[in-house]
Amino acid sequence: MGVLRRNAHKLAYVLITAALALAFAAGTLGGVRLHRSADVERQTIRTQQLETAVLEHDLPGARSAYANVAKNDAAEAATLRPAYEAFVRSPSTTRPFERAIENELARQSALIKKINPQARAALVAAGTGAFALVLLLIWLFELERRAGRIDRDNAERAEDLIRLRDEFVAVVSHELRTPLTSIIGYLELLVDEEAGDLTNDQLAYLEIVQRSTGRLVDLVGDLLLVAEAERGPLALDLAEIDIAELVAHAVDAARPAADARGVNLRLEPEASGTVAGDRTRMAQMLDNLISNAIKFTPEGGRVSVRAGQRGSDVVFEIADTGTGIADGDRDRLFDPFFRSREANARAVPGTGLGLTITKAIVSAHNGTIEVEKTAGGGTTFRVWLPVGERIGTLSR
Repeated sequence: MGVLRRNAHKLAYVLITAALALAFAAGTLGGVRLHRSADVERQTIRTQQLETAVLEHDLPGARSAYANVAKNDAAEAATLRPAYEAFVRSPSTTRPFERAIENELARQSALIKKINPQARAALVAAGTGAFALVLLLIWLFELERRAGRIDRDNAERAEDLIRLRDEFVAVVSHELRTPLTSIIGYLELLVDEEAGDLTNDQLAYLEIVQRSTGRLVDLVGDLLLVAEAERGPLALDLAEIDIAELVAHAVDAARPAADARGVNLRLEPEASGTVAGDRTRMAQMLDNLISNAIKFTPEGGRVSVRAGQRGSDVVFEIADTGTGIADGDRDRLFDPFFRSREANARAVPGTGLGLTITKAIVSAHNGTIEVEKTAGGGTTFRVWLPVGERIGTLSR
């Protein structure tokens, strides 16, 4: 056990390399096999068109259909040529040509039945490899933290390590996007049964893979956003935003999750006015804060959301009646990958990036975020964003 602990970092790097190789190799193989299956499906359609023309004794149609088959599959055309030439000489004699076509259709059907399971297995392996890669990255960062390699008392060393970590996360996340996009596209083809009929069990398995892949895509997006924030202020697409509409949409989006947990989510009727900001980023900020409050509020608790203009600022408040935040965790809430003791103890799902991203969005808008205990227990997050003359200083 001691040997394993001493070599944990080496093991992590080996496993990360293996997971990355598996994700890329399996994703590529799955794409190639699905492409091959699609080619065979299209050739089957051409062969069926030839069969129809033969059954109807349509010589011009058969000539055209055979030429189309030969254009796309010379080997099949060579196999059919003797029967085809006999049919051309005597169009009334179709049986030999029909048998030859039926043999080709049977061969193509068998080939599709062989290729499709291979493609599905490869895509499932690619998704599993990508998911394992993200988990291993999180484990590696936790090893670095526990080993004291990110030392708050040594600013220079900590900055170098954080920079290397962010560059590593950014590179890996960027490289994951391409195979993940490919996996999602081919999974959609499989679920839509473009590559053949699926059983109910197979559809259920693919839907699980789709959900897991969707979570991976969201995680990769969060990692890239954190890396971007570390390099400087986030780029914003500024627009005039109606505060009441923004908050109402955020509450409506979170209501199903609140109802599922038995939490009373309510919007205080205070919001009014407008603010200049990035609509997508501000919606993401509110989604993170509201979903966080719901996660840490027990059944029967309450989460209140309010917003309004106070002087030259717009203020957003999200208050909950949850378990609150330990004093020892308060200073680290916005650190990347930080998980509070309460979150770990209750196995609350999350990666520790939500509040990091929220603070980056607030900072990009020249705002501030506060955290305080709510009277009677719970927590209140308060975001202050400037309006008026200070808007001109936002990142563009």
